[in-house]
Amino acid sequence: MKLTKRDILKFTVAVSVLTAVPAIAQNGPIVIGATVPTTGPLSLTGKQYFNSLKMAEEDINRAGGINGRQIKIVFEDTQASNSTAVNAFVKLVQEEKPAFVFLSSYSTQNIAVAPEVKKSGIPVMYAGGADAVSDAGNEWMFRIRPADSLAAAGMVQFAKGNLKATKPGILYIQNDFGQGGAQVAAKQFEAAGSPVVGMEAYGQNDKDFSAQMLSLRQKGADTILAFVYPQDGAMLLRQAKMLGLKMPIVASSAAFVPAALQLLSPSDLDNVSGVVDAFVDTSAGERMKDFIDRYKEKFSMEADPYGLAYYDGAMLMAEGMRKAGTDPKALRDWLATVKDWPGIGHAYTFDAKGNGVSDLAVVRAKPGTKSLELVQPIKLN
Repeated sequence: MKLTKRDILKFTVAVSVLTAVPAIAQNGPIVIGATVPTTGPLSLTGKQYFNSLKMAEEDINRAGGINGRQIKIVFEDTQASNSTAVNAFVKLVQEEKPAFVFLSSYSTQNIAVAPEVKKSGIPVMYAGGADAVSDAGNEWMFRIRPADSLAAAGMVQFAKGNLKATKPGILYIQNDFGQGGAQVAAKQFEAAGSPVVGMEAYGQNDKDFSAQMLSLRQKGADTILAFVYPQDGAMLLRQAKMLGLKMPIVASSAAFVPAALQLLSPSDLDNVSGVVDAFVDTSAGERMKDFIDRYKEKFSMEADPYGLAYYDGAMLMAEGMRKAGTDPKALRDWLATVKDWPGIGHAYTFDAKGNGVSDLAVVRAKPGTKSLELVQPIKLN
């Protein structure tokens, strides 16, 4: 069969279109997924890392993207539900084919999503602290804030060394985060020769913690360690003041995020210390000041350690993509070798379980204010 000039022209155009498709895809934006709680009670912290990832997206693209390609972060809301978190991740993977995904900071959601992460073969970063997440050995998951066992160890170290606690009590939210941290703290107090006099739990939707706190006071607790989320943490500290508790309280990181501090008065923070992920203050260095100032100008709210962790994580992800590419396995392998990567909040080194942070900070409010000051840094491991 002899081809006419018209046939040859049609064939040439068809080949040109077909060969152009991969080039268009290759030069399009690199899709990054993010499953974060933007509505519901968990959005108090979720809003922080939503904002931080948006700022990181802009900064990465303004700096030339990934070897000339822009990134595009696609968000899905996890709300306050494990099943919603799983569905959000599956939807992103199936519809967007992301090269990388950021998960929420809530361990129960991280644990629920972990099997789907392994199935997808896509590297993810998360900020949930429960040791159960990393202990599962999922090689695709990288933690960008301190593990709960690390935070609990820091709380015990401060309570014993600085507050001279001899009869500690523990109050915790009844979930993977709270229970895990409480158990680690109890074991460490026991090993240090100061066994806890009582451990009290409460449900995630509870509003009244007076019975638990009065029980610890009755048992003679001279210090209370509180493993809390932002909203319940604020209510707990308010009620402690109303009950007239005199013993010092050492609270976990979430009680000191801006969303929690907004619900408190300066007097609620009297005799309260916090072991937080990082000291987010303009006095903590020029890079920290730049992040805080730009964040506040852009979003009209204060930055916090959770948001900072996601900003650092996005910048670390971008460096990995520039050096190792966007192939999931190559990127995962590069992240696994990261040592002392200089973020704003931490120097990140990932261990065999994917834990990347080994330092904390003790803070407290300046007298008569809600402005935080650094008491001391803590380096563990």
